[in-house]
Amino acid sequence: MSKPPEPPKRGITEPPTGNVIKGPREGFIEDYDTNIQLLKRRLKTKDLEIVELTVGRYTQTRVGVVYISSIADKDVTDKVLQRIRDIDIDGIVDSYYITQFLQDENVKLFKQVGSDEKPDIITAKLLEGRVAIFVDGSPFVLTVPYIILEDIQQSNDYYSSSANVSLRRFIRIAGAFISIFLPGFYIAVQLYHSGIVPISMLITITNTLENTPFSPMLEVLFVLLLFEILFEASLHLPKSLGSTLGIVGALILGDTAIKSGLVSPPAVLVAAMSIITMYIITDLSPQVSLLRFFFALIGGILGLFGLIIGAVLLVVYLTGLDSFGAPYLAPYAPYIKEDTKDGLVKAPVNAMLTRPKSIPNINLVRAKRKNTGTHKPSGQSASKKAGDK
Repeated sequence: MSKPPEPPKRGITEPPTGNVIKGPREGFIEDYDTNIQLLKRRLKTKDLEIVELTVGRYTQTRVGVVYISSIADKDVTDKVLQRIRDIDIDGIVDSYYITQFLQDENVKLFKQVGSDEKPDIITAKLLEGRVAIFVDGSPFVLTVPYIILEDIQQSNDYYSSSANVSLRRFIRIAGAFISIFLPGFYIAVQLYHSGIVPISMLITITNTLENTPFSPMLEVLFVLLLFEILFEASLHLPKSLGSTLGIVGALILGDTAIKSGLVSPPAVLVAAMSIITMYIITDLSPQVSLLRFFFALIGGILGLFGLIIGAVLLVVYLTGLDSFGAPYLAPYAPYIKEDTKDGLVKAPVNAMLTRPKSIPNINLVRAKRKNTGTHKPSGQSASKKAGDK
C-alpha cells in the first residue's frame, strides 16, 4: 500500500510580526514537525523535553509542550500539562484555542500567555525557564509564564546596542501612554480644565470648535470609531485595496469631515496620534484600543481627576495579576533589581549573569564572569625597574 502524499506546506520566511534589521529571519510555519526541527537546530541540549499530546475529539491536533528540564520549574510544567490534558473540545484549529484554556477564568481583558513566531525568540524564552506550546497548524508558539514587559521587548532589541534599545523601549512606553490617555486628556481639558492650556492655544482650539455640532467627548469618540471602522474594513480587503482604503479613506473622510464642520482639526489630530501610537506595541494593541475608549469616557465624565483615579486602579489591578507564578508587572512590581537589566533599560548581554528571578526556574546561573586578573605590560615593568635604580 503506497504512502499517501504529504500535504503542501508554506516555505520558511521572515514572519510579518517580527521584522528585524539584523538577526535571524526565519519564522515558524503551520507544520508542527518543521517548527520542532527549527527549535532543535538552536537547542542541541539533551535536556530539551518535548511532551506530545493529542487534543480535539475530531481534529486530533498534535500539541507539543516543550521545556528545558534543567531550567524550567517542575510545578509550572506540570500545571501546563494538566491544563492541556483537561481540554475536552471537538477541535483545535489554532494555538489561540489553547490560550483560552491556559488563562485564568477571572482575567478577561489582559492576556496571561505570550506568543511568538520566531525560533530565536522562543529559544531565548526557553533559556529563561519558560514553557513553550507548539500547536500543529499554527505558526504562533505560546509561552508561559508571561509578563507584560515581554511585549515592550522586540526582536531587534537583542541585536542592537544597549543604549539604542533603552531609548526605543522608553519610546514604546510613551507611545502606549499617549494612545491610552491622550483622547481622555484632550476631552477633560476641553470640558473641565481649559485654564491649564496656554491662552494662545486655547483661542486657536476654541475657534476650530465654534461651528462643530458635537461636544468634545462625542466628537473624539466619533473620530476614534471612524478610524476603527476604516481599520476593520482594510483587514477584510485584498492587500492592494486595503492600503488604498486606509490612505484614501483617512484623508478624504477626515478632510471632508473637517471642511463640513462635522469635527474639528484638533479632534482628528488627537485621534490620529492615538491610533498611530497604538501600533508601536502591536501585541498590546487590542488592550490599548479598549482602554483608550474607557479613559476617553472617564475623561469626559470625571475630568483629569477621573483619569488619575482610573490609572491608579488599572495599575493596582495589574499588580494583582500573575501568570503561572510570575508577577504581571515584574520586575518593577515587585521590584527585582537583577531582572531590571533587561527591563526598560537594557544592559549588555555579558552583564546579565542570572536568569530572571520573576520567571520560576530551578537554575538561576546563566553565565559566569571569568576573573582574568590584571597584569602590567612588560614595558611598564622595565621602566619602573629602571626608575628604581
